[in-house]
Amino acid sequence: MDDILEKIYKSGLKLLVPSTPEMIYSIIVKEAIKLVGADIGTIHLELGGIFMPVYSTVPSFYGIKPRKRGNTYKTFINRKPRIVETSKLQKIHPAMRGVNVNSSILIPLSYQNKAIGVLSVDSKKEQKFSERELEILVLFGSLASLAIRKTQLYDETKKALDSRDLFISMAAHEFRTPLTTIQGYVQLLWSKMKNSNSSEFRWVEQLKWETSRLIQLVNELLVVDRIKEGNLQYLWKECHLGEIIARAENNFKFVHSNHKIRINNQLSNKADIVIGDFDKLLQTIDNLLDNATKFSPAHSIIELNLKHRSPYFTLEIKDSGKGIDKKDLPKIFENYYRGIGHKREGMGLGLYLAKNIIEKHHGEIRVKSKSQRGTSVIVKLPEARI
Repeated sequence: MDDILEKIYKSGLKLLVPSTPEMIYSIIVKEAIKLVGADIGTIHLELGGIFMPVYSTVPSFYGIKPRKRGNTYKTFINRKPRIVETSKLQKIHPAMRGVNVNSSILIPLSYQNKAIGVLSVDSKKEQKFSERELEILVLFGSLASLAIRKTQLYDETKKALDSRDLFISMAAHEFRTPLTTIQGYVQLLWSKMKNSNSSEFRWVEQLKWETSRLIQLVNELLVVDRIKEGNLQYLWKECHLGEIIARAENNFKFVHSNHKIRINNQLSNKADIVIGDFDKLLQTIDNLLDNATKFSPAHSIIELNLKHRSPYFTLEIKDSGKGIDKKDLPKIFENYYRGIGHKREGMGLGLYLAKNIIEKHHGEIRVKSKSQRGTSVIVKLPEARI
């Protein structure tokens, strides 16, 4: 018995490998045939309300429609395993003629007390299947059921995510043109009224900032789309980190007037060179600073520290905000992840984009945080070997 359990265990391990539904069906049938010395294997599943064969080692079996009074359908409905002598079935099913099946085992497949299908194995040998072989496949069938349902759920999730991403990508492209037009008119209004101290000017100024924020969100969505398709282009050149930080500091002061930034640059201008894409590194630092302000009290100080320890430059952005719960830390670099109960603005793309850009520069990014004690984002970039 121990030997049989070990064989079932080894077969079950093969079902743990991430696979497409078609691949997992093939593995299940192959292992079931091996366990009991069968010749043929077939899986029937209920898909979209239709009970049908989804995999068989004999192509002609795909054409056999399960009869409601047939053994396969009865096994599916009653969820009771059975051994069937199948010599008579060749007369009923033309697709079985010439196959010479003499004995079959039918194993119900179920998940969370709900029938999902039937695994059947057939033998051409004169010796019929035994009760022992039935018990072996009953044990294996429970593992097969889990593997099928896991794969189905994964496939359904992947299709849902693909549909979501396609919708977001199409929406972002459609939003871009009208937003650009709106921004143009708002910029024109702002230019005409910028010397005014009226309420109308303050309204236009607020509209200008909100339009810019919308365009930034749309651009981030488009960047995510290009990352997934592998089409994000990089312009590699020598970059001075001091220049990037100075630009990020100016952007910060322009956008976040209700926060302060403290720069601690321990590098000389001659020793701060990396090989990278200036604009994308600037975008990354802008995103990290923007994140820091979202989770920090108004008028608090955001620290940006830059130092060098060969062969890396280390950039750290620290805030004194609410921090991140320990359970959320492993998920913060996932796209669209904003944390449970998070109500701040944004779409959860900043850290996802930052991680992709930094890793493309052969660097590292990590986060240290404790609830109510602030957050530190540490970025390491390799120094340029000149």
